[in-house]
Amino acid sequence: MKKTKKLAVCAVLAAFGVAILYVGSFMEILDLSVSLAASLIVLFCVEELGNKSALSVYAVISTLSFILLPQKWIAAYFVFFFGIMPITKNIYEKAGKVIGWGLKLLTFNLEAFGFYFVAKNLEFFAESESSLPYLLAMLALANGVFVLADVLYTKLCLIYMARFRKRIKRFLK
Repeated sequence: MKKTKKLAVCAVLAAFGVAILYVGSFMEILDLSVSLAASLIVLFCVEELGNKSALSVYAVISTLSFILLPQKWIAAYFVFFFGIMPITKNIYEKAGKVIGWGLKLLTFNLEAFGFYFVAKNLEFFAESESSLPYLLAMLALANGVFVLADVLYTKLCLIYMARFRKRIKRFLK
């Protein structure tokens, strides 16, 4: 694929990702699911265009979502968790199954702690949300969601490769 076509595809995909996040910002209950849906665009970029293009799409979606979205939590969920996950998943799975899972969980937990400290310093949490039992329960729940999201990404990649890749690949030549 020529560089200009690749750039144009990345731009369209980034705009689509911001649009998905923007629609989700109107309903606060959709914040995690919309962030996960937008990350599927990054996953598509990883599979079809490579890690560098996926990283640029992630960066553009992240930057524009913080600038344009009225609900910044959705942008934060995308930036800290779901947006970077397809890229790290692709890199870490090359190290093997056990090491890959260990690296993915380590990275996710580091992102979760980073997210917590940024949000706490900006005083986004209520006093009751800062207790140790609450934080440990939320971390355990978040790790469960992370594992489910990773399995979902794997299943969606397999479905995409088996059913849709041939049809889409001819448009990306």
